[in-house]
Amino acid sequence: MFRFILLCMFLTLYAPFHSSGQSLKSIDSTHKSMVKGYHIGIVQPLLAYNRNKTTYFTDYNFYSIGFPLGITLTTSGSVLIDLELVPFIKPRIDDDAVPYEVVLLYHPGILVPAGHGFTFGLRAAFEPGNDQFGFTPLINKAVKLNNSTRIFCELVLPGRFGPEKSIGYTQIAGIHLGLGF
Repeated sequence: MFRFILLCMFLTLYAPFHSSGQSLKSIDSTHKSMVKGYHIGIVQPLLAYNRNKTTYFTDYNFYSIGFPLGITLTTSGSVLIDLELVPFIKPRIDDDAVPYEVVLLYHPGILVPAGHGFTFGLRAAFEPGNDQFGFTPLINKAVKLNNSTRIFCELVLPGRFGPEKSIGYTQIAGIHLGLGF
């Protein structure tokens, strides 16, 4: 039965390409042309402003660090689509039972190249682990290391709502350093 299901899946996926005369090799090259690149990095929130109070990253109750992973896709225009996942780790120094907390940020967005290595962007932000949502405007400066690798620095200004109505809106500023491939 399992072989029959695999055969049906193969025929379902292969038939449209075979009948149109398009080879699997050309489909793979089309897929690769959609992908502009990938990136990895480290993001450090520096400060947060909420209810007339500024908290700095040196405060252990606020400190967290993120490790973004992303893929950038091309469109028919100059705007790029960027899909990013950012696991954030927050050490819990004051709690012996829970040494750290990990939250995954879903961070899709658009990027607009501005020339001379600069890029402007806007991302949606969903943090189910913190019950927060919001947006992240950014400005990015990339420097070419070789033909396929760039190092970049990004100023991010996340705005978050939640997790409770009483907490409201929080404005954050941070730095994202990374490598683009």
